[in-house]
Amino acid sequence: MPYSIGIDLGGTKVAGVLVNERLDILSFEKIPVDPERRIETVLNDIANLVRSLMGKIENTHEFIGIGIACPGLLDIPNGTMIFSENLSWRNVPVTHILSDKLKMPFYLEHDVRSGAIAEVFFGVGKNLKNLVYVSVGTGISGTLIWERNFIRGARGISAELGHMIVEPGGPLCRCGNAGCLEALSSGSAMEREAFHLTKEHVRGEIIMQRAEQNITPYNTIVHHAARYLGIGLANIAQIFDPEEILLGGGIAESGDYWLNLVQSYYTKHQFWSFPLPGLQLGQFKGKASVMGAAGLPFLKKEGLF
Repeated sequence: MPYSIGIDLGGTKVAGVLVNERLDILSFEKIPVDPERRIETVLNDIANLVRSLMGKIENTHEFIGIGIACPGLLDIPNGTMIFSENLSWRNVPVTHILSDKLKMPFYLEHDVRSGAIAEVFFGVGKNLKNLVYVSVGTGISGTLIWERNFIRGARGISAELGHMIVEPGGPLCRCGNAGCLEALSSGSAMEREAFHLTKEHVRGEIIMQRAEQNITPYNTIVHHAARYLGIGLANIAQIFDPEEILLGGGIAESGDYWLNLVQSYYTKHQFWSFPLPGLQLGQFKGKASVMGAAGLPFLKKEGLF
């Protein structure tokens, strides 16, 4: 049975997964990112993570390749990270360096688009032609899939949905604008608001847990974030008219509690003549990016992507 490895490179951690052609997880590991984010150190750590996962395979002749999901602006054909704010990297030939280290084929993809790949080819989007995938985690971003084609845009940055402005004059966003969806509804936005109200650093997953237990002020924080996300998703639905909107990313791990809350605000912005498309949690949730990366070698081999 053929195998592949997926790598998800984030600002603070690297996730790695070994899968078979059905995308069954055979091994999953996480390592921290070098605090100074030195390029050589981080890429050496990724190479060692790949070696560790490869050690779980009895017959390495059935191994077909490695997908790597990265944040930021990417040159996909040349395997280069042009710029990543999370890592402060510029013009890093990621796949070239890693291929030289390991003598194996690497395939690069944007981390959010990688999550969409997982859902479209292996998850709940397999039977959909037109959909929008929205990842909600530390930030917010998306991918538009039309007639099963991934729309990248003229500069490769289409569907940066987190930077639509939903509250003019609202909180400052890292992009430089104010009132962006990401600045109001992301995990980092909720953590910022929790610190403002409690003077404590509280992780996003703890905020969600306390909100579900109806603990103040965490319930208020999550309702506020869900309200703006509902508005943003309603705007997305009316612009693109997809069959479904799929939700992934770390916050999706909160499951039906969060989905139902977002849904309640989403439906308040019902377009007058047509029903809004359904909201659905993705199958892979917080692991979507690494699973999409793991699926890339199989899709490349079959000429499907």
